[in-house]
Amino acid sequence: MLADQWSYAQQGPQAVLTADSFSNGYYFTESWKFKAGDDPGYKKADWPDSTWAIVNSRYLKTTDSATSYRGIAWLRYRFQVDSSLLQTPLSIIIKQGGASEIYLDGTLLCTLGTVGTKHKTEYQTGFDHPYIFTLKDAGWHTLAVRYDNTLFPPGEKAKAGISLGIYEANNYYSHYLPDREDTVSILMLIVGVFVALSFIHLLLFVFYWKALYNLFFGLYNLSIAFLAYTAFTLSSNNNFLESSQALGWLFYGFLLFGLSITGFVNDLFGKRKTRFYILLIIALLLPIVYLLDARIGAFILIIYILFVVVEGFFVIIRAMFRRERAAFIVGGGIMLFFCMIALLIVGLVVNGGEIDTSRTSGWVVASLDTLFIALLVSFPISISAYLAWQFSNTSNRLKKQLDEVERLSVEKQQILEQQNEQLELQVSERTRELQSEKQKSDNLLLNILPQEVAEELKEKGASKAQYYDEVSVLFTDFVNFTAIAQKLGVEELLEELNANFTAFDQIMEKHGLEKIKTIGDAYLAVSGLPVKNTDHALNAAAAALDILAFVAERKKQVPYGLNIRIGIHSGSLIAGIVGVKKFAFDIWGDTVNTAARMEQSSAPGKINISENTYHLIEQTFNCTYRGKLQAKGKGEMDMYFVENKK
Repeated sequence: MLADQWSYAQQGPQAVLTADSFSNGYYFTESWKFKAGDDPGYKKADWPDSTWAIVNSRYLKTTDSATSYRGIAWLRYRFQVDSSLLQTPLSIIIKQGGASEIYLDGTLLCTLGTVGTKHKTEYQTGFDHPYIFTLKDAGWHTLAVRYDNTLFPPGEKAKAGISLGIYEANNYYSHYLPDREDTVSILMLIVGVFVALSFIHLLLFVFYWKALYNLFFGLYNLSIAFLAYTAFTLSSNNNFLESSQALGWLFYGFLLFGLSITGFVNDLFGKRKTRFYILLIIALLLPIVYLLDARIGAFILIIYILFVVVEGFFVIIRAMFRRERAAFIVGGGIMLFFCMIALLIVGLVVNGGEIDTSRTSGWVVASLDTLFIALLVSFPISISAYLAWQFSNTSNRLKKQLDEVERLSVEKQQILEQQNEQLELQVSERTRELQSEKQKSDNLLLNILPQEVAEELKEKGASKAQYYDEVSVLFTDFVNFTAIAQKLGVEELLEELNANFTAFDQIMEKHGLEKIKTIGDAYLAVSGLPVKNTDHALNAAAAALDILAFVAERKKQVPYGLNIRIGIHSGSLIAGIVGVKKFAFDIWGDTVNTAARMEQSSAPGKINISENTYHLIEQTFNCTYRGKLQAKGKGEMDMYFVENKK
């Protein structure tokens, strides 16, 4: 017995199992003792099994043999528990490809199916509800499984084993079971969504059969719905016959999946359809191969899917190099889709054809869930983007064609009556005229409106008023203009105003201010719009100094030179286009009114600014504080004269 006890210690985990071990499920898969044949004594806890083979229960492969076992055999596993597990409700969970009898310490614990029967209906793949039991003693315990997989499909020998796990019952019912129900709900939601998508696109194909991509995309959605329904059947049905049939459905689902992908990619981006026709013929012949030999058919299907992925990569990348716009729109989603497929295939190959989440860490399971979601949504999203682009492109093309037809119908009689040479001359002349008129219109528009507003008006046919929270408004007004105007003639007065305002326009352009308008002898400009500028106050002050310098120089040149007052205030305002006819760009708000009050409170040859503007320029310009002065409608306000730049 000492030698036998040592063999068990070597076969299983060395740690003593506790309540925490079974909290989230403990699966017994590795290092089972295995013996072919049927002997009732094998169920006994003390049966000597040190000479038995060691196998993985999921595949029933011995360490010295690559051949899976089929028939009736016994599996034994010994484990040690501590007192924390005593009288704790435990749930036993089984996934198998046959029928089994489970013994704990020589006593029958539960049965799943009927061992030794000749009828497939007596086999079950798992419990409809987990079997509940308790451990009454601490120390060593022995699990013995009498297992029969005789009737498992011949082509699936590698999966004809049994996977046995134990959960802490309360955790199973509060976590694992709701998660499985959520999985079933999600699978059925996927089935409904993709069936609806399939119906829509197949209907689109019926009404416009030239768009073959709708046919293939409809088949793709149908394949996803079919695969999701198959997964639902496998996860929610423990009937051996129905589960075995559902495994066969996967072949046809993946076959339809591969055919739809290659058809869609080649219809959109393929120049020659030779590869598609070859893949189509292979897809039509594969069901025959599968019916003759399921293993060979499944192997060829895997090669077929891999080739579809590689071919899809090649066709899309080639289309991208040809700079096809559709390739960039739909190609990104398909490329991501193919990457997900490749990763899933690699995962399946590495894990022997399936991914066992029971032995996978939580972050890996979450990654697989994310991978699966990305796999489902990447392709449909890219197709939706492509269809939206194609619809827009088609609408624009039809609009242009309709516009062209309308134009031709108006000029048809004239075109028919004139000779080709005369028509070419007229077209050439009209083109030049249109270009000239367009240039004039653009120049005139830019002369009236700021460039950004003019571009928005040309592009959209309208321009919305905008709010600007930080700008500086500059107001100028000539001193005693009315008295001087009475002494001058009309021509001299207009010439003098034109000379001054032209110079002011150049100064505004130099410092980045936007001229708004002139009102008689007053000049209004603003700094900081339509493009926001953090130096708006500095630019306005610099422009004001240049205006004073110009006016002083002008007074030296003409005997009737004008004198000027300038006011600046910084704050917020609204700017935009007024009206729909003879429109003009204008500004509104208290900031404009305050700037006008600054100008009215200024002195000849001086720049009067508000406290707001002063705080924005005091580090750059020398200013003189004037004290609190009365401003019409504003009350007393702190005002400053700008003297010069530091």
